[in-house]
Amino acid sequence: MSAPILKNGIGIMIPFSHCFLASIKTATKRAVEAVGDFRAAAGFTRVQKSQLEAYASRHQPTVIPLDIAIDLDRCAEQPILLSEMAHALGYVVLPMHVGPGDFGRDMSEYSMVSGEMVSTAIRILEDGVIDPQEANEIAPKMAKTKHVLERALARIHTIQQLGKPYSVKGEGQADG
Repeated sequence: MSAPILKNGIGIMIPFSHCFLASIKTATKRAVEAVGDFRAAAGFTRVQKSQLEAYASRHQPTVIPLDIAIDLDRCAEQPILLSEMAHALGYVVLPMHVGPGDFGRDMSEYSMVSGEMVSTAIRILEDGVIDPQEANEIAPKMAKTKHVLERALARIHTIQQLGKPYSVKGEGQADG
């Protein structure tokens, strides 16, 4: 929560989300543009064009609801709004699947294990102390994350050494 702001000598509380209002509205515009325009975007959501315009307008206090943000991001085929909303809460959005083939699987696994590791680190750091039990809890998660990243990095180094493209195949065709 933010500190009180004085307005006409009266203390008022500005919600935490107010700090991110402009960036979320900008992200709303970007998501709509990725879909096409407000009319096209409205076709993929439960609201009308005018309501989407209000969500994107810096002159309107309304903020896009999560379900509509998810619909727009799905149509945009990228987490434009969800990434901005996560950022406002101090998080990042990580993909569960990156792409086809071995490298895609490695990166997908990395995003999952690193997300779990970071989540544990955040919880451990809440009290400002890392005790031995917490160190024992996070150490294997860090090791797993490091292992997965090293496996993916080894694949990239091989491609660099060979000096030629590496073909990534679809899930059903990957040859691990």
